Amino acid sequence: MSEKIISIRFLSFKGFSNKRFAFAQMGISLVNPWKHEGLLFSKHLGVGAGNGFSVWPNFSMYAFLGVFESQQESDDFFETNVRWSAFKNQSNEIIGWDAVAIKGHGTWNASNPFEIAADPGNGPILVLTRASIVWYKALLFWFHVSHASKYLASKSGLLFAKGVGEFPLLEQATLSLWESEEILDNFAYKSREHAPMIKKTRALKWYSEEMFIRMRVLKTIKN
Repeated sequence: MSEKIISIRFLSFKGFSNKRFAFAQMGISLVNPWKHEGLLFSKHLGVGAGNGFSVWPNFSMYAFLGVFESQQESDDFFETNVRWSAFKNQSNEIIGWDAVAIKGHGTWNASNPFEIAADPGNGPILVLTRASIVWYKALLFWFHVSHASKYLASKSGLLFAKGVGEFPLLEQATLSLWESEEILDNFAYKSREHAPMIKKTRALKWYSEEMFIRMRVLKTIKN
């Protein structure tokens, strides 16, 4: 049995017409989800402005996340899917990764499409943290996140990090890429900036639903 592949792509757009097209596709995806043989789960996500962790959207960047039955079906989607081709052709840069889930818990819209696989043991670590924020706690949540995220840019071993989401303020996720599990663990559980955020999350109960997935990168894409 083949391992399910998680494919993540960030697309950048230049020019008013291309940005308008990308923004429209974000809205279309809410009523017309992505479809392709072997595509089990997909999300079309907006990206936060600035360093990515902002209540304001970045209209120049969007993200796609898909879970596929196999690497072959993931490759086929990006090579032949007509809708993806139109989206890709309007962009000026794409970066992304194919990975397998090696650890995780929680749900996304009441389900968990990320099947845990054996860890291949090599390659960077990609982390997805996702949550539905309790609406009346949103302002408090964003106040703390804006302060904590300032420290991310200078973290040694952090290769990439962006805040993404389906709906402004209330449906949010973070995608981050780390050189190794050791570096990630030191930041997540021992750093003076991030460890207090974990405690606040538990104490203040910001989330009505949450998910954490740790992935091992199999392939990096940049074009």
